[in-house]
Amino acid sequence: MTTTENNTTTADTISLQIGYVDIEATLDGGQAFRWWPSDSQDGSYRGVVGRRVLSIREAPGGVEVTPVDGKPYDGVEHSTLDYLGQDQDLEGFRSHFEDDPCLGPALRGYSGLRVLRQDPWECLFSFITSSTSNIPRIKLNVGSAAEHLGYSVGPNARDVTFPEPEIIVEAGAQFLRDLGFGFRAKYLVPAAEAVASGNLRLNDLREATYEDARAELVSLHGVGEKVADCVLAFSLDKPESFIVDRHILRALHKWYKLPEKSTLTYAADWARDYFGEYSALANQYMFHRERLSRRASEWGGAHVDRALPEDGS
Repeated sequence: MTTTENNTTTADTISLQIGYVDIEATLDGGQAFRWWPSDSQDGSYRGVVGRRVLSIREAPGGVEVTPVDGKPYDGVEHSTLDYLGQDQDLEGFRSHFEDDPCLGPALRGYSGLRVLRQDPWECLFSFITSSTSNIPRIKLNVGSAAEHLGYSVGPNARDVTFPEPEIIVEAGAQFLRDLGFGFRAKYLVPAAEAVASGNLRLNDLREATYEDARAELVSLHGVGEKVADCVLAFSLDKPESFIVDRHILRALHKWYKLPEKSTLTYAADWARDYFGEYSALANQYMFHRERLSRRASEWGGAHVDRALPEDGS
């Protein structure tokens, strides 16, 4: 296989020199929902990118990627680099916010967090599913849909493609309710119909402006500003997207002195103006810091060690 400069390939593994990547925080921190710790106990995560089953683990200077589906290596390097957001200006982000009261410590403590570039349809489905839910339940729901409606590309039950929107339409809302999606089923099927019919061309939104792409997404029944911004940030190349939930709103109050009565919409607009082209990255570092700090405070124990020293005491 031909490799790019600084990247190497062995009989089993591709080594990608893209700088430090915190695999757990990036793949299992609320951006994507079909990555699982590998059975090998080496810190790697296993998941499906496109139609390839990959195992990814941290390595000096980057990551090691091992296809575990028995297929040729063709395209794995490119798809992995694309998925891990290789074009993000991480150095510019670090330089710009190294003295920021929230982001500075987060960047020093969690320097390997990346914003993923996912398949837009799977991302949209996942975040519609996320309404009034939590990460373990979202993973359960999204994984269940894939295992029942996707097709196998590897030896394990989870080694399946994500079902195309046409398949979701054919399955119907009652099937999704029976899988445990509850009220979200009535939003998922119309979204699938919009994509399947061509009325919503998700990939085209990568070329649209942030405002136009956001307007297209929120026109879907059940897609509000928060879900739209998740999809824009994690799959549609909109680095100016900033996702606000109650945890992020609390962080904005604490670190940036936003007025206590700020709405989620006001907070998102303020953050996009403040963080600019680094909004999606800023959002994820802020979310990660708040998430680990909250766990340290509420759960204690080993969670204290994962929080920043000033947050875990």
